[in-house]
Amino acid sequence: MSELDDLRTAFVELMGAERRLRGRDPQRPGDLTHGQVRALLALDRDEEVTAGWLAKQAEMSPASVTAMLDKLEQGGMVERRRSATDRRQVIVALTDEGRKRLAERRAVFLERWRAGLAEHSPEELAAAARVMRSVARMLDET
Repeated sequence: MSELDDLRTAFVELMGAERRLRGRDPQRPGDLTHGQVRALLALDRDEEVTAGWLAKQAEMSPASVTAMLDKLEQGGMVERRRSATDRRQVIVALTDEGRKRLAERRAVFLERWRAGLAEHSPEELAAAARVMRSVARMLDET
């Protein structure tokens, strides 16, 4: 098998693992789903955003984002309000509790990330990053 075939197979395995990970999203009260984490990460980058912008960033439908925001707001992680300049828009902001929960989730992930990749050299990791960026560009151009 050629290196390109091996890389393609590994990519398919990675996409399958990502789908299985999303399929195991927690359904227990208080746990964050991967979609919720993506939304909180997007909110963490910007102080306030519209619900529509958040839907695009989290790659979710507006209806799904509305339902997700309902749960996040009930959990005290986000606040919503109508825009003062355009009443049709809903402005979403991360609360202190949301920042705390996101930081906790990020810390757990980063520890797993470091431990899972500890066997690889800095050179291998740099090469993997370059390859993943090439694959991302290829997928974006398709």
